[in-house]
Amino acid sequence: MQELQLRPRPQGSILYELPNNEQCLKGRGNCAVYPKSAQLPSGRLVAAFEKSTVVASSGAATGQTLPIYKSDDDGTSWQPLAEVKAPAYLSSDPQYAKYTSNWTSSYLYTLPENVGNLTAGTLLLASVVSGEDYYYTERKAADPNWVPTNDGDRKDMAIALYSSTDEGTTWKVVNVIATGGWQGGSAGATGVNVAKANTYRQVDPVWEPYLMVHDGKLVAYYSDENEYIGYDPATGVAVLDPNNDTAADPQTQILAHKTWDGTGTAWSAPVVDIAGKNVTSGGKTYIGGGRPGMTNAVPTTDGKWFITYEYWGGGANVRFKMAADPLKFYADGDADGEEISRADGKQGLLPFASGSGGLSWGGSPVVINLPDGRLVYNAAGSGAVWVNESGRSDGVWTKYQTSLGSGYSRTLQYVAGTGRVHILQGTWDGATATAIIRHADVDLGHTEGVYYRLVNRKNGQVIGTGGNTTDANIGNADVPDVKLEDLGATSKPDTQYWHLVTKADGKSTLLNKAGGREAAIWTGNATIGQRIGQWVDHLAG
Repeated sequence: MQELQLRPRPQGSILYELPNNEQCLKGRGNCAVYPKSAQLPSGRLVAAFEKSTVVASSGAATGQTLPIYKSDDDGTSWQPLAEVKAPAYLSSDPQYAKYTSNWTSSYLYTLPENVGNLTAGTLLLASVVSGEDYYYTERKAADPNWVPTNDGDRKDMAIALYSSTDEGTTWKVVNVIATGGWQGGSAGATGVNVAKANTYRQVDPVWEPYLMVHDGKLVAYYSDENEYIGYDPATGVAVLDPNNDTAADPQTQILAHKTWDGTGTAWSAPVVDIAGKNVTSGGKTYIGGGRPGMTNAVPTTDGKWFITYEYWGGGANVRFKMAADPLKFYADGDADGEEISRADGKQGLLPFASGSGGLSWGGSPVVINLPDGRLVYNAAGSGAVWVNESGRSDGVWTKYQTSLGSGYSRTLQYVAGTGRVHILQGTWDGATATAIIRHADVDLGHTEGVYYRLVNRKNGQVIGTGGNTTDANIGNADVPDVKLEDLGATSKPDTQYWHLVTKADGKSTLLNKAGGREAAIWTGNATIGQRIGQWVDHLAG
């Protein structure tokens, strides 16, 4: 008989907490948000996030850097690795001189293959860069005791692409993916926190890049608040308002993408992915009503592409689309897509397992692929994730609890080497709260390591779950479900296999192969006669 191997796993904690003496350029509670991560071929995990603190040398945003953290132990612990400077300080090219702040909306991506002059394994960073925050500097000049409670008004917003060939230690500017104009406030201050220097009161930032390789090219999806009056129905190329920089701003936003072959610096024209509703302003009709944002696009196992995004135009504030081509989401003519789930709890276009309920709302959706084809989804409205076991566009979604609560901009990262999913959570807790980036991991089943059947020698029965894969309080009448059963008595044989694992505190537990749930004492008290049920492994993070 093979000896049982105890397998330690990552434990969760705080990755970053804003120090009490740090001054924030906006509301303190959302001064550290939007964490993103990637894994390198060596196994190292890297993370980046917005840290909107005042730069001591300038007294405002000029000189702001974007922090990079690393973990070389599967996410158990994180350490500062680098501070990525703005393009103005990393390049002598005069076209980058106006970009003096490396600010927010970071996205990390490890190239899976060569793309032009970029080699496989290169770590890419796309982030929003800008000039100075003029709203902040103007308010501080008028009242040195003024404390910001929300975002300001930065000039020269753009999305820059950086690369690192030494696992995130040093960085260089590759090019600029997309450009905008003035920020004009955001996060509840859109069109309100506007600087006097912003003469025409423009709200034209670009946000939230998402990178992937498709057909040998690098694709950058992003949110775009420039004003577009439509798009070419044959190509999807967006049509910019000729008076974009001066006309009264309708405060619209579209989702778009550009492609690049990895040579030179020229990206394609922006192609519309989600147009949003039509909006009339100043006698013109614009696309971008409803402000779709935060693109995620992943392939399904039946040959389609699944795009999710937040949407503030009524109904569910998270929506999705399916398409055969990830570069032609516009082609169906559907301006705003389908609700991720229905408010009345009834099934929409995405089916969900009994008891799981529809996929969560709340904005900032994230969906990822696992190597076996499964899809995993979360949004800000819940600390749980939803797993599509088949990975198909019509697959059933099942809810799984995690050990980390909900949070705006909570991201998911598959970890090769453990098979688990690491979670980074940014919070948005108000102007006076403390900004914290937390991390944890979750076992969703089929993770790395040896699984065993635990057999009763007296009667030959094994420990199983009655075919249940998720927490006992989800779709299982909230009753304990781990018990002895006949070998092969279920149509889901993986529910009869278990990991024996050791936690950081030295205690051991069993995690089920089918869903990664822990065999937990139902009452929490280890006394004779207590029953056992499946539950999220809370000590995992």
